[in-house]
Amino acid sequence: RLMDESKTAVLVHYASKYYDPQKAHEYYMRTRELKRRSTSTLTDNGKEIWAYTKNSIKEEKSSKVKSEQESRDEKISELRVKADETRENITSRLKELNEALTQLASNKKQSIDDDKESNLDKINENATSQKKQIDSKKSAEIERLMAIEIPTGLSKTERAMRIAERKKKIAKLRSDATADKAKISNKAKTDKAEIKADATNKKSTVSNQTKVDKATNTVNARTERAKVNSDLKEAIGRVREAYKSAKADLDASYEQTYQNEFDKIQSENKKASIKKKISTKKKSHPLSYYIRK
Repeated sequence: RLMDESKTAVLVHYASKYYDPQKAHEYYMRTRELKRRSTSTLTDNGKEIWAYTKNSIKEEKSSKVKSEQESRDEKISELRVKADETRENITSRLKELNEALTQLASNKKQSIDDDKESNLDKINENATSQKKQIDSKKSAEIERLMAIEIPTGLSKTERAMRIAERKKKIAKLRSDATADKAKISNKAKTDKAEIKADATNKKSTVSNQTKVDKATNTVNARTERAKVNSDLKEAIGRVREAYKSAKADLDASYEQTYQNEFDKIQSENKKASIKKKISTKKKSHPLSYYIRK
């Protein structure tokens, strides 16, 4: 009973937020084989107190480590979500830029085709106008020649020569007009071919430039995505290093807590040291015999 009272006195005397006296004995009996620090200098009550206290500290530390882990994982998850969003934005922006380039190229090509058709129409109009002028001039010359009367007093032979000469002039007018119109047609054909070729070249230039611009956009997007990946990797690395640092700080802090609590328990629950008694016999004084005598 004295031992129980002493034990209770010790348990009541030790006070710590890590220690619950009601659960200490049960926990000690369950986990005494897990002790790390030497408890050989502790009383049985001290061993119970230390075992339970150590577990309480461990649970508190584990809770804080878990909190740090959850914070780390949450930050990494947020970084990855943000990186995914950034990459999606880059892809979306690339698509928009390339679609804008496609539309711009289409507009330019349509403008080139419109200019081509307008120039072709002008060539046709000019050619038609020139041909009409030639025909009009030819008709006027023919009418002028036909209006010249052949004198009636001429001999049959002379009259025939005059008619033949007029027909020859009319034929030449018609031949010259046909040749002139052919030249105009050929010139118009050549001009239209040049205009068509120029339009084709211009549209090809637009297509090639569009391809170059799209390729540049793709390279830029790839570079931006690579930077996002690199930044994400570095950011995750920093978060993990911060966690390692926090974990190391917790380890160091709680190692000191373990030691402080152990030292406190040891100071209050230390076994009494047993010193061996060294017996020494008193030696008689060498002159005692003579003194007694």
